[in-house]
Amino acid sequence: MEANLMARYAIVIKNLWKSYNGKTVLSNISIYVNRNEKVGIVGPNGAGKTTLLKIIAGLEDYDSGEVNINGRVGMVFQEDILLPWMTIYENIELGLKYQGVDDKVRRDKVYRITELLGLTQYLDYYPNMVSGGTRRKTSIARAIVLDPDILLLDEPFTGLDLDTTNTLIKILSIIPSKLNMALLIVSHQFQELLQIVDRLYILGGVPSKIADEINIRDLGREERIIKVIKAFNMPKTRYSRPS
Repeated sequence: MEANLMARYAIVIKNLWKSYNGKTVLSNISIYVNRNEKVGIVGPNGAGKTTLLKIIAGLEDYDSGEVNINGRVGMVFQEDILLPWMTIYENIELGLKYQGVDDKVRRDKVYRITELLGLTQYLDYYPNMVSGGTRRKTSIARAIVLDPDILLLDEPFTGLDLDTTNTLIKILSIIPSKLNMALLIVSHQFQELLQIVDRLYILGGVPSKIADEINIRDLGREERIIKVIKAFNMPKTRYSRPS
């Protein structure tokens, strides 16, 4: 892709195909994410959402197509993957420490991010001493403290209670503008995504295809839900293309 065109986008994926053991999982996927944009991908369990995120993060190969990434990528997995022998603070600073970042700079960055996420009071706790929601926010803090240009989140609402989910929705809604990064979230829980994202891709079918693309910003709450429900039953396939 031409450099001047790619500069407009954080992610551009074109005609992506992925298979496992001869079975196609992702079929002709084309999506894009603008800089500082919040984009969601919703689809049923087993639709290949996590596989798509891992391809974007460079953790999975793909069969054919184009994957263009503009900037540093941070990924938050569905599992917390926190080190149990380290405190919340030590888990968050770990990447910075490996990068050789100065102690004071490291501390300032951790406190800035944990204040944004409401984690400051838990910094001396260990992962087994805090709730699942706090562990989830710790995983997010560990990713964004490294200043990624693109933040990928895999099923961030799974296993959380309603109050924690609502808190996380508020946090994810402000991260792109506060920290100057693009956000790509995959989930099967579309009502949560509808409260955060600017655009939503519907992933469905066997193998999985992009069934629709919905511009959330132009719709009221009820219109959003109706459009998503209808999209899951659409027989046709639409392919997203950056202009």
